[in-house]
Amino acid sequence: MAAPTADLEAALLDDKLVGQVLPDAKAMAGWEEEKRRVDTADHAVTCTAAKPCTGKPLSASVRFSSGDVVTRFIVETLPSRDAAKNRLKETYTSYAAGPFKKLDTPVLGSESQAFQGPLAEGEGVGIVVRSGTVVASVTTEGGPVDVAATRRFAVMLVQRIEQAQAGRTPDAGPGPA
Repeated sequence: MAAPTADLEAALLDDKLVGQVLPDAKAMAGWEEEKRRVDTADHAVTCTAAKPCTGKPLSASVRFSSGDVVTRFIVETLPSRDAAKNRLKETYTSYAAGPFKKLDTPVLGSESQAFQGPLAEGEGVGIVVRSGTVVASVTTEGGPVDVAATRRFAVMLVQRIEQAQAGRTPDAGPGPA
């Protein structure tokens, strides 16, 4: 599976579309969805059908579990590539400040970095990606550390982001092991 590499300027500012960027039960077959949320980037408003957040930078997250393993997907939409580059630097800095070590993995999206260290559910892996105007992260924790599985999920998430940026409905699933 080819790693996505587009650096699109399209800003994802529609809460329904950003919600679709997050993997769903079909993409995460065999995993149990626990928490899904889309809100404004400042977390002041949770987006709902009755109170949509279209036209604003957004933050979205979903958590899945399978046995002892927990996987989290987080997407932050920004108004421009420059804003996304700045957010990515802030995110890298937060990992570098903690007890995380960088992992050597091929680049995903426009730029990315993988880290390993202690997370809420034990030792885990986090991959932080910028794809155009979107900064996203995937973490897996609990159970044995599995860099390859985390990378598959990150590739899927970037593909879903790029589908949305290209005006298509996000539907990518994880690739083969």
